[in-house]
Amino acid sequence: MKKSLSAMLLMLALVVPVLAACGGAATVTPTAAPAPTAAAAPTAAPAEATAAPAPTAMAEPTAMAEPTAMAEPTAATSGGTGAKLKVGLVTDVGKVNDGTFNQYAYEGLQRAGKELGVEVAYVETQAQTDYDKNLEQFASQGFNMIIGVGFLMGDAVKAAAEKHPDINYAIVDFAYDPVIKNVRGLVFAEDQAAYLAGVLAASLSKSNNIAVVGGVEIPPVQKFVLGYEAGAKSVKPDITVQKVYIDSFTDRARGGEAAKNFISQGADVIFGAGGQTGSGGIQAAAQAGTYVIGVDQDEYVTTFQGGKAQGADKIVSSATKRVDNAVFQVIKLAVDGKFEGGTAVGDASNEGVGLAPFHDADAAIPADVKAKLDTTLKGLADGSIKTNVTLP
Repeated sequence: MKKSLSAMLLMLALVVPVLAACGGAATVTPTAAPAPTAAAAPTAAPAEATAAPAPTAMAEPTAMAEPTAMAEPTAATSGGTGAKLKVGLVTDVGKVNDGTFNQYAYEGLQRAGKELGVEVAYVETQAQTDYDKNLEQFASQGFNMIIGVGFLMGDAVKAAAEKHPDINYAIVDFAYDPVIKNVRGLVFAEDQAAYLAGVLAASLSKSNNIAVVGGVEIPPVQKFVLGYEAGAKSVKPDITVQKVYIDSFTDRARGGEAAKNFISQGADVIFGAGGQTGSGGIQAAAQAGTYVIGVDQDEYVTTFQGGKAQGADKIVSSATKRVDNAVFQVIKLAVDGKFEGGTAVGDASNEGVGLAPFHDADAAIPADVKAKLDTTLKGLADGSIKTNVTLP
């Protein structure tokens, strides 16, 4: 027994040094999991997204300025009751400084950011094929309200709303029948605003020949064109109204060419009703010394840079539709917990449409024409004057 014990002790004495020399059992130090990467902010495809500058409240539209670039949505910088609401805006093809309806929608968004305390961001659409992608970017980033700008976005907003029933949507220039419970359409009586523009144009025309440069032939633009013609003929039934639809809202050059062609055929007042395409038309006409009328925003302030651009003395007014107010109001409904699907209509009765000031051209507008415009606006507002515009 003692011999066995001694043998065992001898073996242990030999083995332990060998193990020690081999380094013993190896240990593995765990590596930390890589830190998660921050979610990318919504960006327009294929263009870069830009960040909203500090929001400002306004009663009048602001002059066109180049937006500053941004990497991700900016939070509202002032107080309010909408701190938990994140609102994303997807423009139609064009930019937030286009001087017409995209810019007006953007300004309403910025006003909501300041006055209501909501977090706001936007994406500028570069092509119609990007609508779905741009809307989905905001949905995937946790935005609980998304606004699309433009009639052409109707199908994309409908699809997005059905995919995300927990998100509230709004769309400018489109309404749904039947109503989609989480979508509110923001539409306008463009024919009423244009009717006023037609009354003004016919009253100023000496050649009995006026014209309109329209954009893409969709219902809102058709209502502008037909309303303009109706208003003009209410003053001069035999007046010639030249008109064209151009299949783009961003082609200033083609708009300018169309306006010059109308002038060569006798038109002495030109109405631009097609986003930047229409703006190009009235710029070219005004620079040629012809009276012009803008659209959507007060284009004296935007397109003609508050009177600094050549031809500013020739813009007699603009047929306005207050997209800015409509966007602000629909966001306020969400902040107040009163948002619901349906349609909001901006017309002469609620100051949703109208005419901009005459600005530098004020002295060129006779007193009796101003009085007629006032009477016409009141008649449109109370329903005693009808545009009788019906779409084909």
